[in-house]
Amino acid sequence: MNKKFKSNSSVKRKPYSNFLITFLFLLTFIFILFNKTDYFVANKFKSLSLDFVNPLTTYISAPFSIINDIGKRISNIQNLEKNNLKLKEEIIRLKKWQTLAIKNSRENRVFKKLLDSTSHQVDIIKTASVINQSPGLYSRLITINAGLNFNVEEDLAIINEKGLVGKTIFSSKNNARVLLINDPSSSVPVKTLSDNSYSIISGTNNGHYLKSSFTKNNKLPNVGDLLVTSGNAKIFPRDILVARVVIVNDDHYLALPYVDFNNLNYVQIVKSK
Repeated sequence: MNKKFKSNSSVKRKPYSNFLITFLFLLTFIFILFNKTDYFVANKFKSLSLDFVNPLTTYISAPFSIINDIGKRISNIQNLEKNNLKLKEEIIRLKKWQTLAIKNSRENRVFKKLLDSTSHQVDIIKTASVINQSPGLYSRLITINAGLNFNVEEDLAIINEKGLVGKTIFSSKNNARVLLINDPSSSVPVKTLSDNSYSIISGTNNGHYLKSSFTKNNKLPNVGDLLVTSGNAKIFPRDILVARVVIVNDDHYLALPYVDFNNLNYVQIVKSK
């Protein structure tokens, strides 16, 4: 009976083995075919991606590229604004230096003219700046930044690079008050360079001219004559330029001062040697 059972088992295993071999063969063939098919499908997919996916990706990414470009441009604009601000600050700084240089140049020119125009007949006590000027309604005065601390006392002559300015009438420790020669209460002895005609001149009410209040021997100068200090008074040294005669009447004359009283910046306090 055992022999019969074994024989039946062998008969059953043989068809099963044949089926397994056939299945493995088919499975191997399918794998080989699938591998070839997969390579073809992959290439086809790559081709499709080049034709359709890449343009789609470019279209989708376009807004992001635009946003990125806008961000870069905004950053560049911000950098430009910062650079412009730095340039503006540099320009302001250069303008300040330029203003200072021009001011120093003007001061140097004024000082040079003061030195060149100063007569050998005078001693320079101090060169000073004009710190205040009266509006000229009732009197014509200036204040300078030199006083008793620089031996600036009353009744000292004040000149600038163009000629006679006035005289000191009051001095404090650090400042002094100066009466201008175009004030009606001033009085300056002068002479003409052409013939040494002597006279005394004072300021006029409008301050534009100097008017003769006295002429020696009633001798009037000619239009165009230059007037200089005569040295007869102890206050004003001799031969300092004062004015030029512009109008001559029967009993007096008018002269135009050389000093521009509306633009007084630097003056010198002087006295006779």
